[in-house]
Amino acid sequence: MLDDKTEMIAHFIGIFELKTEEARMKVQYQEFAARIAENPDLGQLFNITIHMTSGYGLGGFMPDLKWPLANIAVPVSNFSVLIPGPFGFVPFGLPTFFDDFFDAFPSLPSASKQVFSIPLPSQMATVTVQQNFLEDFDILNTYEGNAEFINAAAYNGGLEYLEDIARELQPLRTPEPAADEDAIKQAGLDISEDIKALEESGVETEVEGAEIYAAFNGDINEFTVNGESAEEMPHLGDHSYRFAKSEEEEEEEETNDPKSASGEVLTDEDAEEDSHEASTGGNVLLNECNIATNWLDAPVFTVMGKVVVADVISQVNVFSDVDMLNGMLHHDENGTKTYNAAHFEKISTTEEEEPEEGEETEPGNGPSNTVVVTLEGNLLNYNYVKQFNFANDGDIMSVGFSANDTKIQMGDNTLVNATSILGLGFYYDLIVVDGDIIDLAYLSQTNVLLDSDKVHYDGEFAGKMTTSDNLLFNWGKISDVGLDTHAAMDEVYGKAAANFMEGKHKLGDVKDDAVFSDVDLLKVLHIKGSILDVQIIEQFNILGDGDQVEMAQHTLASAEGADVSLITGQNELLNLASITDAGMDSKIYTNEGAYTDAFLYQADFVSEEDPLVLAASDTLAGEAFLFLADGILEGEAPEDAGVNAPAPTETAVDVMQTVLA
Repeated sequence: MLDDKTEMIAHFIGIFELKTEEARMKVQYQEFAARIAENPDLGQLFNITIHMTSGYGLGGFMPDLKWPLANIAVPVSNFSVLIPGPFGFVPFGLPTFFDDFFDAFPSLPSASKQVFSIPLPSQMATVTVQQNFLEDFDILNTYEGNAEFINAAAYNGGLEYLEDIARELQPLRTPEPAADEDAIKQAGLDISEDIKALEESGVETEVEGAEIYAAFNGDINEFTVNGESAEEMPHLGDHSYRFAKSEEEEEEEETNDPKSASGEVLTDEDAEEDSHEASTGGNVLLNECNIATNWLDAPVFTVMGKVVVADVISQVNVFSDVDMLNGMLHHDENGTKTYNAAHFEKISTTEEEEPEEGEETEPGNGPSNTVVVTLEGNLLNYNYVKQFNFANDGDIMSVGFSANDTKIQMGDNTLVNATSILGLGFYYDLIVVDGDIIDLAYLSQTNVLLDSDKVHYDGEFAGKMTTSDNLLFNWGKISDVGLDTHAAMDEVYGKAAANFMEGKHKLGDVKDDAVFSDVDLLKVLHIKGSILDVQIIEQFNILGDGDQVEMAQHTLASAEGADVSLITGQNELLNLASITDAGMDSKIYTNEGAYTDAFLYQADFVSEEDPLVLAASDTLAGEAFLFLADGILEGEAPEDAGVNAPAPTETAVDVMQTVLA
């Protein structure tokens, strides 16, 4: 037989073939159709009547019916229920003759005994490493000048210095991807021990001038922004140029009207005015990661080993934004902004409802049946994500505008890493663990920016200039849905856990616990190893945007009322991450104790030192300048230390053909 799609295609082809034959043999087809039309009555159809009978009738209404029927205990006096047996369907609850028959054959399931089965929990282990590397060294010369610039790679020394500072400020070292299960377990134990050591000795740094904030366990606020308690987390759209959207833009439909480099729609009045825009900044480095699991939980755990729980958020921002304007230190009114924002969220799933007057809820009779599933070895939920963006956008521009309207874009690079992981699993009524529980949520975020720009021009600059206005944004959240209460192992649960370790699935008085009063079938998971729930996220952004710009004097006064805009900043380094562990409120009985740690760390460092040394030279005219890197004056300059952009001999139609790479 053909499937439905193939049947439709074959039917269509058949009709197409008939129509083709009809057109090809038109005369013969018309004669044939005429004969059919003369005698349209083809006689009666051949009909067959079928009568069906069955010895089985419909039973009564059975609410909440589940398959297999053997899992439902229904009194024989009320219903006549058929149970699937080895030799067909047999009545449920027949005399013991059938039980004796099946006992004689142990391999056959008894028709009168209930058989239950539950699945083993799912396991997951992932390692995700995302890396972006970009070098965008642009050189543009559009007018005859005598400017000399050093190689943009000379800024690399300063960028590496800032990167070392950032790594020094991080108090914890992110574990390497685990090679085996033992390494996963050890990573969680090591982080817990490191947090305890920091809490005992105090968090200190050898980096002078760094502002740090550290908090442990109960001292951690729900919302913390730049080391201060806050009412809510900052919204990226309120601080970002790239991701901001005004209310007017949300209401208005998207148009194809011309826009400026900053994204503003140009009106007819704007079009009449001459404008010159040059941008060497506007880079965006974005890391985004979200890990959410609703994986494994139960109202009660018994752990023969220890329980180690650690939640960590560590955030660092490091930048250098020392701008020079005509050889003098320049402070942009819109300086670089940094945000370290952390949110620790804990939500209880137990809703305490007060009974109405005259209404009392009676507890159930407890479980009447028990089913146990056993997992050999450890139970894994391991997700390791590392995201790294590196961009070097050192631009050199010597520009003189000759047209009425000019737009030059030498930056505006975008590097994005994005990861989203969702883990789903099963719930049980009781989880018995022979080993340990290691629960780690680790989030590390770092931003490093070098945006020290050099700008030179003669005369007065009446336009708009932005050499800073950068954004370093770390946003991290750890959310625990379902609160755990830890207690020492008591006699009842301890005896049951010991039985399970010996291979005897005997719960004893555990079933009398009030938490199971409304449970009919007690679902038990037995793990002979440990539970390893480890989530690790590390995010790193590094951007070098040291630009060297010279603007000719005639550019600024080339046309009356000309609007000149220069942007060498407005870079955005963004780290966004969240770890969500969803479950239910649980009580965990431990034999070797429970250790819960939480650690929040935020640090900012601003370098006030210019990574390059500005030196005067008698050979430079008013429209030229020279930038020297650290150490060049002390020794002999390398051959590629300077890049002299040759001036074009004539004005080119395509100005971009003068770009040197």
